[in-house]
Amino acid sequence: MRILVSSFDKTMVEKLRHLLMGEDTIFVKNGEEAIKARPQDVDLIIYDAVSGVVSENDVNSMFDKAFKSSKYIILMDDLFPIDPDNLKMPSKIVISRDRELAVIPELIKKYKEISQKPKTENTMPKTQPPIQNIPKNPSLSHTELTIGVVSRDEKLLKNIEESIKDIAYLKIFSDKIEKQELLNTDIIIYDTTEGVSAAKELISIYQDSDVPVIIILDDMFPIDISRIPIRKKIGIIRAEIESSLKTLLLKLISDYNIRPKSPVKNDSSLNRLSEVLSMDSSKSHLKDIIVDVLREEIKNTVKESMAGVDFKELARTAIQSQIATEDIKTLMLNSVNDIVSNMRNEIMNIATKEIERAIKEEDIKTIIKDITASILKERIESLLA
Repeated sequence: MRILVSSFDKTMVEKLRHLLMGEDTIFVKNGEEAIKARPQDVDLIIYDAVSGVVSENDVNSMFDKAFKSSKYIILMDDLFPIDPDNLKMPSKIVISRDRELAVIPELIKKYKEISQKPKTENTMPKTQPPIQNIPKNPSLSHTELTIGVVSRDEKLLKNIEESIKDIAYLKIFSDKIEKQELLNTDIIIYDTTEGVSAAKELISIYQDSDVPVIIILDDMFPIDISRIPIRKKIGIIRAEIESSLKTLLLKLISDYNIRPKSPVKNDSSLNRLSEVLSMDSSKSHLKDIIVDVLREEIKNTVKESMAGVDFKELARTAIQSQIATEDIKTLMLNSVNDIVSNMRNEIMNIATKEIERAIKEEDIKTIIKDITASILKERIESLLA
């Protein structure tokens, strides 16, 4: 196993040399140097992200240009942390460079164990998922279920879609996750290959829901799904998506007897208005209810109609329509003239003060004496001539 370490911090390099003693290790100062050297067969990259955004760009460049197939351990500075969401590589783990360096040998040991397993061996985590004895050839008929898939990895999303599109409808959540929309699906497939941060996000979204979840785990550093407080859950290693996801999904549907949710009752204002109108008209508060419902419907309609309006652009247009280009030029010229005038006055004030200071420092009497002596001498010489 070959490890590439990128750090320009001499102290950190010495610490890592000690922790990685006995490993096949290459040290570089930054990503640019690593790309130029481009060593072959790098299994793992340990990157010291001590420079904030600069480090994000540097390690992303390494991933894009030379080391797409490598795993990454990112050392994050506690004072100037990077944003893990800005890192492109899907197979990464982020640890504190100040507090968690000691876990690196254990992480490497775990990676070696995973790498040495035969490809045919089931690499599912030992977290006792709720499903056992998956059948090899279940029926592949379309289930009419809706599955919410959460991942930012385009390649992974494509693999998932190819694997199960013929048995369920897919709703992809790759950017902003609409929590309620996700929880209204029949099954959730959630990508946690970005590590602990993704797991925390899943827990935050899920809360007390009862939707079954298939958790996609990183090949190198699978999280412990037993610590995720979701009752109906099962993990699958990323590398097994293509070969096992469909079978796993169908077994999940069978074991939990999952059926498409009945359409969510449309609770819009107009539907509620119909309900109100069907009530006994003798009720004294009927009119008030109708007025409230209509008011809410009008408010919602106005909001929807204004949703696409760019108010900033409207404000800019309004200002431009009121202030002509020539007016702006005049204002600019006046401003320049004011600045120049103020500078001229300031220069005169400074010069005047300097002259006054110089005069105070000179011996006025001596100057006058020298001048009068010269004049008197000339006058005497003219009289004697």
